[in-house]
Amino acid sequence: MRRRVSSGLELEIVQRHLDELITLLAAPPQVQDTGFSPAVDLREADGRYVVLVDVPGVPTSEIVVTLRDRELRIAGRKLPGGDRSHHRHCHHMERGFGTFAVEVMLPGPVQPETAKAILNAGVLVIILPRLSERRNTAHTIAVTEEES
Repeated sequence: MRRRVSSGLELEIVQRHLDELITLLAAPPQVQDTGFSPAVDLREADGRYVVLVDVPGVPTSEIVVTLRDRELRIAGRKLPGGDRSHHRHCHHMERGFGTFAVEVMLPGPVQPETAKAILNAGVLVIILPRLSERRNTAHTIAVTEEES
């Protein structure tokens, strides 16, 4: 029979690993976030900007589109597909899910009151009518005499 004598350092390492394991086991279970990040295109045509965002499987109730000045922000959450009980036995998963936020800087000012966002076949289409640029435009201001 062989005996192995451990040093105190080895016992401290084992104790640290056991403490980490107990901490992990005591933590509440969390849904794994696979890092869903949608692809985005920005196009310009016919006096408007068109933003296309690939959000397959994301319901409209989980998407929020906000516009501040020229910064367009698309945020939302893609829920894991199917019944949660199937995720325990999933052997391979590539389709991402979780929260996402994408910010797009528009090339010019837009008219937010006439903007539209339409979800169709997993693609969010945001139509933003351009506002004609006011830079380098000369305006004549009439000069009048002060009434006495």
